[in-house]
Amino acid sequence: DYDKKANLMRMHFDEVAKGDATLIVNDKKHGVPNYIGGNVLMEMSLAFYLKKKIFILNDLPAESLYEEEIKGMLPVCLRGDLNRIT
Repeated sequence: DYDKKANLMRMHFDEVAKGDATLIVNDKKHGVPNYIGGNVLMEMSLAFYLKKKIFILNDLPAESLYEEEIKGMLPVCLRGDLNRIT
């Protein structure tokens, strides 16, 4: 199924490239609140490289292996309030 996974990633990357900004919906996953995993981190990285604004719906994950990288992309944390998108 790696071919399927590769195609899905390409499709998601195409969507990131087409958009004006990226909204990360980081709900609870695997018991981790505000989860941001590897695939989302890659999409955020692409958005950052393409100079797209990055919005994160909820707070940053409390304990993430990617904390420095996420913060280094200067995302805007919306804290659940979509009205904060500018």
